[in-house]
Amino acid sequence: MLDREELKNLPPLLTTQELAKVLGISVPFCYTLVKSKGFPSFRIGKKWIIATDKLMEWINLQTSSDENKNIRKVQ
Repeated sequence: MLDREELKNLPPLLTTQELAKVLGISVPFCYTLVKSKGFPSFRIGKKWIIATDKLMEWINLQTSSDENKNIRKVQ
């Protein structure tokens, strides 16, 4: 997984191999992600491409969704 400084210097487009490094996950799991509904990826020929800015938006959305699931109403 990358540190904050490396995250700031990511290229605008990532491959699945670069995505694996960024997220600290396996390449096979990256293929599962890029094929999933709502994940910001597209194909050019046989290569999957991920737009870095859309990836960050997707991560923020996932994070806020998880936070909302864990919030309990206090009455």
